[in-house]
Amino acid sequence: MTDNIRIPRMRTIKETAELFDLPVHFVRQKVNDGEIVAVRAGRRFLVNIDRFAEYLDSNTIPQESKADSGIQPIALR
Repeated sequence: MTDNIRIPRMRTIKETAELFDLPVHFVRQKVNDGEIVAVRAGRRFLVNIDRFAEYLDSNTIPQESKADSGIQPIALR
């Protein structure tokens, strides 16, 4: 058989956080929210680190508009 099966690189949440120099709670929150690819193996979650890297590369923080940032004046009655 010459089929090239690509096995994903999987790491625990803690290992993923250490690899990407991120807080463990950040990675755990993304797993719990379903934002990143992870599978449950017993009591642990295994994160697909290739997909996690793609998530970090593609996920950008939107710029705040002037109306959404800072202190807003309110009308007095």
